[in-house]
Amino acid sequence: MPDHTSHPDAPVTRGGGHAWPIVSLAEARVALAGDCQHAESNAVASVLRCRRPGFWATIAAEYRIRNRVIARALQAGIGQFVALRPDLPPLRLVHELLPPGRGCRTLYLLDENEPAVRTRIVTTYSLTLDVAWLSSTPGIEQCLRTAHGIDAITLTEPVCVLGSTALQHTRDPQALLDGLWNVLPPGSWIAVHQALPLTSDTPTEAGHPPACAVFERHTRAPLILRTATELDALFEHPHPWDLATAGRAQNLGTQDHGPPLSTTDPSSALITRVAVRPPRTRSRGPVPAHRSTPTS
Repeated sequence: MPDHTSHPDAPVTRGGGHAWPIVSLAEARVALAGDCQHAESNAVASVLRCRRPGFWATIAAEYRIRNRVIARALQAGIGQFVALRPDLPPLRLVHELLPPGRGCRTLYLLDENEPAVRTRIVTTYSLTLDVAWLSSTPGIEQCLRTAHGIDAITLTEPVCVLGSTALQHTRDPQALLDGLWNVLPPGSWIAVHQALPLTSDTPTEAGHPPACAVFERHTRAPLILRTATELDALFEHPHPWDLATAGRAQNLGTQDHGPPLSTTDPSSALITRVAVRPPRTRSRGPVPAHRSTPTS
């Protein structure tokens, strides 16, 4: 699962000796979305907006596209959803979007460093039918096998994994994808979001634009920005996932065609990919000729 404990728990101080505000990833995200009332989270969000003004639009786009992915999964007959890193209110949880009476199931994998998120789910949804949760420790593969064992999900039927921002907040994305490859049945989906690097970013250290360094300093969570090419490469080797043809976000609302499963939202520099687990017997081969990559 994503590594977000790269810093020790000791307070982080600036040159003048003042501690930086430290908030959790979920607290930072809800503040960036403009919905947080906590002074420290708002202070962190303010700093991040200065470094990367499109942050608020990125989170809004994540939720718009996530909701469309859920709708498409339901249309495809998928009724099981696994959500990584659920957010704080008022950002909506996955199971709240699912139609009642359809027998859909939702599993939340909770970050142990997010006590507010755990409290929200345990206290509010403990009696909600077909909603379950587990700690994300020790890893995605073991978590899903455990969930199958307690009948929270069924690994003999397709699952839609909503990665939220999990992939861009880990330094080891392949571990996450390998774990999913090892357990997900054919036809399962993985939906992930990825913020693009900005050409205006000036690195303060190798590979870390200012927004990334500030984000990690305040949240103890890495923020890894990848181009569309870099993101696609994660799904090509060593496991060949099937990626949908790319399309621009403004085409998502058309009435004549269903929303594409792979998009770039130019207004917020956000990429969304939906990778489909092919049959386990499929051999690795060249990238299909019909596949395209969006321009950023």
